[in-house]
Amino acid sequence: MKDVIDWINVERLSVLVAALALLGIVYSWRSAQAAKSSAEAARSQAASAREQVDLGRRQIDLLLKQITQAEDAQRALRQAQEEALQPMVVVDILPAPNDRGVMMLVIENIGPSIARNVRIDVSPPPVRAAGDPNGKAIHEWGVFTRGIRTMPPRHRMEFFFDVGFQRFRDGINNVFTFVVNAEGPFGPAPELTYEIDLEVMRETWIGQATLGKVIQQMEKGTRAIGELAEAVSRLDSDRQSGRAVTPHKAPRHPSRVPGHSTSRVVKPRDRKPQG
Repeated sequence: MKDVIDWINVERLSVLVAALALLGIVYSWRSAQAAKSSAEAARSQAASAREQVDLGRRQIDLLLKQITQAEDAQRALRQAQEEALQPMVVVDILPAPNDRGVMMLVIENIGPSIARNVRIDVSPPPVRAAGDPNGKAIHEWGVFTRGIRTMPPRHRMEFFFDVGFQRFRDGINNVFTFVVNAEGPFGPAPELTYEIDLEVMRETWIGQATLGKVIQQMEKGTRAIGELAEAVSRLDSDRQSGRAVTPHKAPRHPSRVPGHSTSRVVKPRDRKPQG
């Protein structure tokens, strides 16, 4: 023990302390390097985890977007199917088929199902140029005030609207808006709006029925009636005179008449004796 104490002196102790300090520094440096590596690894793992989280979030967002698109497509398909089965009530103003000089208001359900509680609003209120024969304005008709309870598919209603050529006099409005609401098998049907402009008919036959053309049509009709009366009179005259038209028969040949012959009997002449 004494030898060990004698061996340890100040210089040796200083060297030992320095060696221990160096070892401590080396250990600390190694520990710091290891900690740095661990920190970098942890940082790399954190970045990788963050990227995975971002990737997962993007995948979730994409999945949610796909789900939303699928729901929208299914909703649009369902809406299209419902609309295809909903009634469709149309309103229009057309020339009458049996009289091109008359306008008629047409209401028709062209959809595949029954329309219920049909309500039609018109603005501005139409004014009939030819006057209201029953004293009731067009917008006061029951089809506008009370509506239509039911309209089966292809059901069509026609109303006298106005006289064509009178409609285009000055000061008469010819632009109307009809709004139609109805109920179908899936509840309220989509609201339909029809903008009708009668001015496009001004240059057609319905708007050109002037007095001169009416007179021409009357003269044409008068000529046709006169020709028909003349033909009837000629037919009556022929019947009275016995020249009624009968099937023509070829005259019978005399040779074919029973008891009649066309052959002639030739008598021999008397001959004088020669000599």
